[in-house]
Amino acid sequence: MSGYSYTTISMRPGQSPRVGVSIHPDEHVSVHYYPAEDDPHAFIGIDYGDAQVNIGTTKDTTVTDTHVKFARNLFEAAARFLADCERLRDQHTRQTTEQTTPEKAA
Repeated sequence: MSGYSYTTISMRPGQSPRVGVSIHPDEHVSVHYYPAEDDPHAFIGIDYGDAQVNIGTTKDTTVTDTHVKFARNLFEAAARFLADCERLRDQHTRQTTEQTTPEKAA
């Protein structure tokens, strides 16, 4: 298994610069949830190599419906990503098994 990450900066005429971080993880990635508890600041951290991505609320902001909608969309996207990963893993496992299992003589 080999993963990688990279960062891109795109600058097009008449547009603001865009920064993209892509993480294609392997077993060295870590994902952590840091709960708010008594502090109004909660976040998720993804660490992979030298790339670090944090998603969270801010200490000085009241959590609104917009934050809840974003969290729900993130959750739904993560659930779909999980389902695809499980499907692709199972598909790969079936293909590997079929390739390594000798066919029965007819």
